[in-house]
Amino acid sequence: MEHNQLNNNKPYDVCIVGAGVAGATMAAYLGKHGKRVAIVERNLKERDVIIGELLQPGGVQYLQKMGLKFFLDDIDAQPVTGYDIILDGKDFVIPYPHQNGEPTGYGFRNGKFVRNMRKYILSLSNVTVIEGRVTELPEKNDDIQGVRFLAKGAEKEETIHAPLTIVSDGALSKFRDKLSKPDNKVTGFFLGILLKDCILPYPGHGHLVMGNHSPFVLYPVTSDFTRVLIDFPGEKPPKLDTGLKKYLTETFLPPMPQQVKPAFLNAVEEGNFKMFPNHRLPASPVLKMGAVLLGDSLNMRHPLTGGGMTAAFADVKNLGDNLLAIKDFQNRKQINTAVKKFYDTRHLGNQTINILADGLYGVVNNPGLQVAFFEYVNRGGKYADEPIAILAGINKDKKLLKKHFIGLASYGTKNKLKSAGIKEIGDTYGMVKAAVRIITPLLLSEKPDLATRVMLKTLIKGDTVISDINLRI
Repeated sequence: MEHNQLNNNKPYDVCIVGAGVAGATMAAYLGKHGKRVAIVERNLKERDVIIGELLQPGGVQYLQKMGLKFFLDDIDAQPVTGYDIILDGKDFVIPYPHQNGEPTGYGFRNGKFVRNMRKYILSLSNVTVIEGRVTELPEKNDDIQGVRFLAKGAEKEETIHAPLTIVSDGALSKFRDKLSKPDNKVTGFFLGILLKDCILPYPGHGHLVMGNHSPFVLYPVTSDFTRVLIDFPGEKPPKLDTGLKKYLTETFLPPMPQQVKPAFLNAVEEGNFKMFPNHRLPASPVLKMGAVLLGDSLNMRHPLTGGGMTAAFADVKNLGDNLLAIKDFQNRKQINTAVKKFYDTRHLGNQTINILADGLYGVVNNPGLQVAFFEYVNRGGKYADEPIAILAGINKDKKLLKKHFIGLASYGTKNKLKSAGIKEIGDTYGMVKAAVRIITPLLLSEKPDLATRVMLKTLIKGDTVISDINLRI
């Protein structure tokens, strides 16, 4: 991929570190509105990764609002119109809610998606794309002045000066510590496998498979390939050796949908596995003049729900609109005000995405709660439609999310209590307690108001949680 030449004859408005999903989209959004942008990316080759391959309908809507939906063109993107929830061979299909006649997300190969973004920004005369490694964010009087970088093949470092530097260098961000107080935790790993000529039970749907095994998801990424992501909890990834093939065949072939088994067996035999760590990183930015964090550099959640890109596009739209409203882009105080507004309000666009992602992961890894979840959505109506609207990134109502989260635990408890045995009573207490312990820290990490914060901290300290749950839901 060709790149542009740095031109310091005219001042840049913005410098961006990283041309991945968030960084390249921000360059496109600002660039199409006439801002002068320089963006530095370590590697401009088309990447082959297993993350960022499912875009929820809410993310598609953000692209549309920014005038960038054409990023999805000509990459063999596959429409995804809902989810099939599978537990021990039983399933329940939940369609996405209809929004303006298009309840559609998309599955695709991430490398081709990002290639489209980069191709577009390379076509903009006011955007400079540089392949190189950023080495420093130079400062003056505690004010970040731009970036210092070493271009690919060069021997001498260069500097780009800009009133704002947007740091979007991904999950392993080099500059995150400089601009935030991060608490990054690896919650496990996803093993990614591509299944060729795979027949899904419900074409054009994501599939979440639960049971007495780690959860896994399936969704189409091209007309010929389906992605399967298998969860491996723990701090250490599994070894990618012949023992893994045996484990995958023995553990995940039995619960695999019948139509998928031939493609899964072939893919396991080929052994083309990729591993990626699953992060949880609540946003904890430090306001610093001249710089802002964006994308995975700022905030990450479990990828089980496929909400990462929707959250990123929500942030790009929020920050981009704040910046485009600035009259004098050389006025650093105005820029700092725009950045502060972004940090103060971004939770409104993605708090439900974050809470649901990590919360649902906790649910599907708890045997009692996964049964309660499956039975809860099987009731249909609002019990299925409202949670899927939150997962789709369309409904952003945190109170509604909290209601359904506690509701599924309460419903599971009610069903357990019908048995009335001593063990079942103990199980019900453990189920509700587990649900509260999953959701409470997640709610605390997403800017709760004072009253909610006090209530949540009280729940964390106390063990008598059942009295706080309405079992009549």
